[in-house]
Amino acid sequence: MLRDYTFNCLVTMPRHELEEFSMRMISKMVPEEVMSELFTFEHEEVDSEERMMSARLDATLRMTAIALCEIQQAFDDSDNAKQNSERMTRLVLWHFYAISFNLEQAITLETHCEHVETLLINPPTEAFGWVKILTELLHTYASINAKQNPSA
Repeated sequence: MLRDYTFNCLVTMPRHELEEFSMRMISKMVPEEVMSELFTFEHEEVDSEERMMSARLDATLRMTAIALCEIQQAFDDSDNAKQNSERMTRLVLWHFYAISFNLEQAITLETHCEHVETLLINPPTEAFGWVKILTELLHTYASINAKQNPSA
């Protein structure tokens, strides 16, 4: 059976496997030179801890958006293109949730997966669209967390 990376699959897989598979997928979708460009910062972008964190967050967001955009194109010509694209999109979005932004501290995996399934109905087709969606997702998750933990 193919792993579909839906909630039921994610909760049964060992985390190290998810990390390994998601990193492998991202590295296939985002070329080394693009990675290097995204994560090379000008001095003024890193002259304080806050600015460095902001620059890294922005680079990680753009890296994820590029990977998500490339996934759709990579599977266009494959058998079961839609299914394969959705599976890998879920995996990269899990990486966004768990590894890139450590959102497990803010919301549950189940809530994240519900949002992902909604996104898969009509996903963006270009990286800028994914940047917008991912930014909105971060704001949504922050809002959910704030409502669940008003004293935080």
